[in-house]
Parts: sequence; structure tokens; C-alpha cells
Amino acid sequence: MSDFPTRSGDAVMTSDRQGFDRRWYAPNLAAVYVPASLDDVAPCVQAALAAYGADVKIVSGRHCYEDFAYNDTTRAVIDMSALNQVGLDPQLGYFVDAGSENWTVYRTLLNGFGKTLPAGSCYSVGAGGHITGGGYGLLSRLHGLTVDWLTGVDIVTWDAGSGTATLRHVSAASSDPAEQDLFWALCGAGCGNFGVIVRYYFATLPDAPDHASLWTLAWNWSDVPESAFTALLALYAKVVSDMPETDFSLLKLNHVAAGQIGLIYQSVSPPGTSKAAHRARAAAQAEQLKRRLREVAPSSPLIRPLGGHPGLMTSMLASEDIQHLTYLEALQTLNGSGPNQFGKYKSAYMKAAFPPAQASTIYQWLNTVPPGLDASDMAQSLLQVDSYGGAINTVDPTATAVPQRSSIMKLQYQTYWNNASPPGGPLSPADEAQAQAHLAWIDEFYAFVYAATGGVPDPALDPDGVVDGCYFNYPDLSLGSYATGNVDQALRLYFLDNFRANPRNLVAIKQQWDPQDFFHHQQSLPVT
Repeated sequence: MSDFPTRSGDAVMTSDRQGFDRRWYAPNLAAVYVPASLDDVAPCVQAALAAYGADVKIVSGRHCYEDFAYNDTTRAVIDMSALNQVGLDPQLGYFVDAGSENWTVYRTLLNGFGKTLPAGSCYSVGAGGHITGGGYGLLSRLHGLTVDWLTGVDIVTWDAGSGTATLRHVSAASSDPAEQDLFWALCGAGCGNFGVIVRYYFATLPDAPDHASLWTLAWNWSDVPESAFTALLALYAKVVSDMPETDFSLLKLNHVAAGQIGLIYQSVSPPGTSKAAHRARAAAQAEQLKRRLREVAPSSPLIRPLGGHPGLMTSMLASEDIQHLTYLEALQTLNGSGPNQFGKYKSAYMKAAFPPAQASTIYQWLNTVPPGLDASDMAQSLLQVDSYGGAINTVDPTATAVPQRSSIMKLQYQTYWNNASPPGGPLSPADEAQAQAHLAWIDEFYAFVYAATGGVPDPALDPDGVVDGCYFNYPDLSLGSYATGNVDQALRLYFLDNFRANPRNLVAIKQQWDPQDFFHHQQSLPVT
């Protein structure tokens, strides 16, 4: 008998079969393993892989944009949620367990140590996949990506030849060069590729800001003809190129069915800045930017919370005034994971402003209602344009597995829908038609935007140097998969030359650490 909690057979619950996207379900799930301590993980992995082989998946917060964890082939899940401690190791520095969720990480680092991590805003995302995928959030322009601070990882790897699971600590200072390479790969490409991550270490972390200020601006679609829309995108690219590293913005290009386009802007205080000095700087910056943005089209107070990830709480509706908050309050305001719905996502990095053809295409698709859907069905569809750059772009493209180090904007295409079908379906014909309409809309939208570069943001096909690939933590099977025979295209867009071309590359490291491909999903790294 194992010493860690395990449920199998009738003890596996419906809730165990579904993650945070109602599209994905594991109908054939037979066992759930829940390691309760660091020492449980290796025997847990050994038991699970011995029993179920490559049909074992690893989850922490259960968020995934594709079916990497929850699908028809999943027979067992190792759920890391019980390993959720955040603290300070006297030798190795700050640590975050793989099962910790963002909100726990932020509160514990802030309350216990006055520190923070430049990670994501969705409160229930688990650290296990988020950090190793190159985690990014509202402080990343100031402090870089999560992996830029990462100095060590505890990971359980699997030796298929001996049938042995081993817990090991890897870092850039490991004595074994193969472990150094594994650590590098875990800095941006670890999701479901090499083993089971147990704990992350950070020798040091940035001080948490003391003060934060938030403001919003919105434009009624009725006041935004195509000429104004194009001008807005051009101005926004200029704004994000010039903004201080303490600032971050999200432009929510909502479908016309939502009624408005919205902007969220956050400013935080550098260490040592007084409350009065921060507020004065943030307020002056806000008024200057509002004047510039209103010259494009007249603004209007928000009429509803802004959707997408992250969402915006209702405290900022009906006002364009800046709100001065504590840093913790700002985290609480922009913490929206939202309800569990059906969703589809796509991503792109941009190194320069939108070319006119792209801006025009975006306008057209945000004004398009797919056949078979009502306009109201598109109210949760959008293109979100996040500010990027700053400290992120001070890191060499080969220093971590994340190569995109010269972009100024990061795009996330999103569409959401819901229906009354039970978990796992089957979907009714009407619900299936609804899903296919949303999927077709977002795929076609994306393909038309990047028509000049092969239907995807491929920098190799972009002589103007505008696009720079895609984000691994926003996976999109439409880019390529094992099922469609073109997974290399997707992985090259995520990792560029770090995928195969560079001397230190991800394929070689996968061959070293998981040559029999036990850790596998539809966009996992290949072994050849």
C-alpha cells in the first residue's frame, strides 16, 4: 500500500475528470494520485507510470488551454495540489511548491517576506505549469519573466530502463552538465516534457511594490470607425514602446457585440517611492495618456466588466478616474480567472506596430458574427493586446528556453461560450454547432491576420520583422500537433531556434531525459 492518497475505480469523481476549460474531459480516468509531501512524489510517479505508462498526466491548478492533461487517453492523474507551500530555504532561497496557486504565492511572499514574483494575474493558476512555461504578468515589464529569477528546480525524472523515479535538484550550478541542460529547458519549456516538477527555488526575488494605481478607458464601438480603430492600434504601439517599466497595460479589443473596447492601465511604485510621489507620477501619466487616446476617439466609462484573462472586477465601472490602491488591492482587482467555460485561445508576439493590413483585418473580424450564432454569442470574444518588453528584453534569447526577447506587445486571441451540456458531454447537435462556430471564427480570424506569414506569426516568413512566434503557456493545437503530423511547426513558433537549431536545444535535452517519451502530449517535445 502507498503512503500517499490514491483513488481509483468508483472513488474517481466526475470533478477529477475535468480541468479549467469545459472543453476538456478525461472519461477513461482510472486513478488519481495525490502526493502529500516532497518525499511522496518519486514513489507516486513510480507507482503511476508502472501501472499506466505514458497515459499519466500531471496537474497543479488544472488550467490548460488544450487537452494536454484531460483527454480520452488519460488513465491516471498525479495531482500536485497538496504540495502548496511557499517559503524560504536557508541554503537555496525562496521556494514555491508546484501545487501553489498564484494567489497563495503572492500573499505568502508579500506577507512573509515583502517580496513578489512577476507571475500571472489569474488567481487559481498553479505554479507547476505556469512558472516552467515562462510565466509572465503585470510586473514582467519591471522584473522580467518568472524564469528569469529561477535558480533551481526539484524534479522527479523517470528512468524507463530501470523503472525508477528519482527526485533530483537541478540548477545552472549542477555538477552534471546534463542537469544544467535540464534546468535550462525547465526555464520555459518544462510543461509535460521532462518529469514531475515538485518545487521551484529563487535565490532572490524583487521587493513587492507598496503602492499601485489603476485606471481604465473605454470606447463605444459606435464611436470607432475603422479609421479611428487603426489609429488607436498605432497609438497604442507607441504608448507601450515608451511607457515606464513600472507600468503595464492591457488593450481589450472586444468583439462589437460587447459594445465597447477597453483599456486597463496599472502603475506601481519602485522601491523607496513615497505614496505621495507615486500618486503624483501615476496621476500625471494617466492624464497625459488619456488626452492622447481621446484624440483618436471619444472615450466613455465602462458599462460592464472587461472579460478575458485577466478580467476586471466591477469596482472600476462607470468611472474613468484613477484609483490609488495598495499593491495587494491591485492584485485583488485584476485577479479574474472567471467562471469555468468553454474557451479557445491563440497567441502572438509583436516586435513592432500592427501593419495596416493586420489592423484592417482585426477590425473586420471583430465586426463579424459567425454563421449560426447570434451577435450576443460573441460578447465574450476578443483580441487582448498586452504591453511587453522592458526588463524581459534585457535577457539574451538563449539564456532561457524562452527566445522572444525583443517584442513590445503580446497578443492573446480569446473566445468563450457556454451551454447546458453535462461534463464530458456528449454535446447536443446545437451545442456542437455552437462550439464549431466559435472555433472556426477564431481560427479564421488568426489565419487572415497572419496571411502574409503563412497564416501564423512566423518570424522566418516576415521580412519586416514584426511578428515573433507564439507563447508556449498559451498552447494552440491549430498551430500543429502530433495528430495532424506538423507538431514541429508549433514548437518552432514557441521556441524559435531554441527548439532544434541552437547548440543547446530542447530536442536534444528531451532525448537525454525522456528518450521513451513517457511525458507526452499533443505538443510535447519530440525525441527525434
